[in-house]
Amino acid sequence: MLVIGSPCVDIVFGGLPHWPILGQEMYVPNFAISAGAGFNTAATLSRLGLRVGLLCELGNDFFSRFILDEMEKSGICHDFVLIRDYPLRSVSVCLSYEGERGFVSYADAHHGFGAQKVEMMSPGNSQQAGRSVPMLTQSLQQALTVYDVEAVFMYAYPAMQPLLEVVAAHEGLPIFLDVGWYPDDLGESSMSAMIKDGTFVMPNQAEAALMTGVQAPEEAACLLAEQAQTAIVKMGARGAVACQQGQLTYCAAMPVTEVIDTTGAGDAFNGGFIYGILKGYSLADALRCGTICGGLSTTALSGTAAVPQAEELERLRVSL
Repeated sequence: MLVIGSPCVDIVFGGLPHWPILGQEMYVPNFAISAGAGFNTAATLSRLGLRVGLLCELGNDFFSRFILDEMEKSGICHDFVLIRDYPLRSVSVCLSYEGERGFVSYADAHHGFGAQKVEMMSPGNSQQAGRSVPMLTQSLQQALTVYDVEAVFMYAYPAMQPLLEVVAAHEGLPIFLDVGWYPDDLGESSMSAMIKDGTFVMPNQAEAALMTGVQAPEEAACLLAEQAQTAIVKMGARGAVACQQGQLTYCAAMPVTEVIDTTGAGDAFNGGFIYGILKGYSLADALRCGTICGGLSTTALSGTAAVPQAEELERLRVSL
């Protein structure tokens, strides 16, 4: 399984008694630091027993070294990691409060994926965006040639277009797509063109609404399924709904006793769903795998601390 995307470092504070007040210091009972973003889906798949490679860029900074260490601990292949001789820091500070969270994030605006994301959020900050995309494309072509890749997961946003074209040229290779929260880009025609290459597209409800212009997740899933082969809309505590060949399939969220942190829950859902599809399960069972992984993810700080191994996932899949 090849995952393409930018990991970051998540610094998570939990157990806030209230939202921070300007000018006041607050100590909280819970804290975690972990790799996040694209790492979360890769780590979930690895925890479930799949062989996973991560194609990304990292730098020579502390945060990049931390991500490499976390990849090693998680058993993620780093043969396709391009190491730069300059900092490529990407970090998000998350404040988890009453089942939701707020983020403050930073990414060095140098090259490639990170630069494109900075450019989309703050136009004009990235003067060199995309210069390294040809090297990433070359690494991707090598991966697809040398390794027996069964499927590819990646985020759909403009910087990914050249890589998506390489993947789509390999007929029969399942392509799983998620999208990031880039409000100015989600409704663009370029996004529609990208998801047409996807076998599965998996936005959350807010993202799906921006992509389609409709609020109802069922209607949004049907509209997206006119482009990708199958569309899944993640609805948080309401579970997920999928549309495939005009038919809707629902899956309730996994019940959890207490939601600790929702950071990375959508990424964990992605990993569980991909696992189910690659195991040959029905769409309904694959959705169940996704909601189990996503639900368990919310029971601990960070996206992957509580995701299950395959044995636990299979037990829950048949018992819930």
